[in-house]
Amino acid sequence: MIAPEDCHSMRDLRKEIDTIDAELVSLLAMRARYIDRAIELKPVEGVPARIPERVAEVLEHVADLSIRTGVDPKLTVPVWTLIIEWSIAREEEILGPLETHDDLG
Repeated sequence: MIAPEDCHSMRDLRKEIDTIDAELVSLLAMRARYIDRAIELKPVEGVPARIPERVAEVLEHVADLSIRTGVDPKLTVPVWTLIIEWSIAREEEILGPLETHDDLG
């Protein structure tokens, strides 16, 4: 990878952005495989697809990471919200929309 300040043309810059995009897509594919595993584990553990407290926890964590790494949370939190909602929809498609149980801790 070339540092942004070492990109001396838009062609150079676009090449680096394309490389980053490929890495992001690869990471999203990996995350989706973990969601697929969650679909297998959640029924065994009696866990619903949507757990509002967990959604809030993940979004708060992303916002904190964003601030620490110098990325505007106005970018990352909506992106993660979309990722989370996609994940929950995928889980509910297979598991059904189960309600959150108080005894899940």
